[in-house]
Amino acid sequence: MNINKIFRHSKFKSVSYYLIASVLSTLIGLVINPFLSIGLSHKDFAVIGYFTSFITLLSPIIAFSFNSYYARNYFLVDDFKREKMLQTLLSLFLVFGFVVFLLFYICYYFYHTIYITSIQFSPYALLSFLPMYFASFYNLYLLDLRMQNEAKRYAFITVLNSLIGAFFSVLLVYILKYGAEGRLFAILLVSVLFAIYSLKTKKFYYTFNKDIVKEAFSFCWPITISSFLTFFFMGIDRTFLSQLNNNHSLGLYNVGLQISGYIGVFGSVICQTFDPDLFKYASLKLNKKIFYLVILITGITMIPNLVFLVLSKPLINILTYGKYVEATSFANILCLKNVTSIFAFSLSNVLVGYGYAKFELINKLLGAFISLLLYKYLIGKYGFYGAAWGQSVSWLVMGLISFSCILYMHLKSKK
Repeated sequence: MNINKIFRHSKFKSVSYYLIASVLSTLIGLVINPFLSIGLSHKDFAVIGYFTSFITLLSPIIAFSFNSYYARNYFLVDDFKREKMLQTLLSLFLVFGFVVFLLFYICYYFYHTIYITSIQFSPYALLSFLPMYFASFYNLYLLDLRMQNEAKRYAFITVLNSLIGAFFSVLLVYILKYGAEGRLFAILLVSVLFAIYSLKTKKFYYTFNKDIVKEAFSFCWPITISSFLTFFFMGIDRTFLSQLNNNHSLGLYNVGLQISGYIGVFGSVICQTFDPDLFKYASLKLNKKIFYLVILITGITMIPNLVFLVLSKPLINILTYGKYVEATSFANILCLKNVTSIFAFSLSNVLVGYGYAKFELINKLLGAFISLLLYKYLIGKYGFYGAAWGQSVSWLVMGLISFSCILYMHLKSKK
């Protein structure tokens, strides 16, 4: 088979487009990072990192994990019902999501007033939380593109999103010098623009199909609680750390987390590329294909992270304009989380694809409890370094719990 025939293979082309989008989006982030580092102080990084840590807590509640319902049923319904399902979910995001956002914002205000003294509430909370509401529409649009295997369109939209976000971030942070407020406002502005674009592109019309709504809530509530519990794996560390009243070290920790996150994009795009296949194989009970696919996803994810471990210090020196080289040790530990989290997410998707949503919830409850104990012990004993190791180890624990559950259900079905 010649190279042209290989490229024409749909899956190879899809992976190529997803990887190109990932590389370009990451490069855009890397290019603007020195400018942001100059414009942002340690305290700015501490504030941004702290508030954005709530993404894993708020996003699944606003979106109620309806994306999982859409992915689960995408191949099981005809085109007419699929369109009805899409429009109903967008309608739920519009109304249900906004109500949830308001309730969360009010509740968080009282929590922040009582417990958080080192970080200012306003305007950071609103600027940080509101993009999560608008992201629901954009994320469903991207999922629909992936499920349709519209990889070229997906790549174009995600790169465009990164470019516009980079432009506004540099403008507001580096040129106009608005600091953390500028960075957060840039993220909000881009989320609003692409939410409007997503609704317009999908020709949104308000509809409320009772059967779809009932089925979606019934299927998604365990997944939503499960996703909500993800906060205890990758968000609660900053909640603990903020109470140490050391914004300088918290800023360095968040710089390390951000830079390791650039490397983590490669694993995320591989996971997203093969998500439809994981759901498809799981729904069809193709166990051997699932096993090899999870190994493939995890193995590919390891490669860029191993390269980063070797080159991390000079890279961070360049990416932060020499201002945050101290963050290297945090970044080296946190990049291990990129591998363990992808391993855990892949197995989580397999459980959902099998239809074991309630088992996924039980697994997350157990994993969240173990992670909470890990963070409390490691941060209490080792401070910020304990938090970094906590992220890596907690995801490994979650992956092993999910694997044990899948193995148990497989052996049970054989009997």
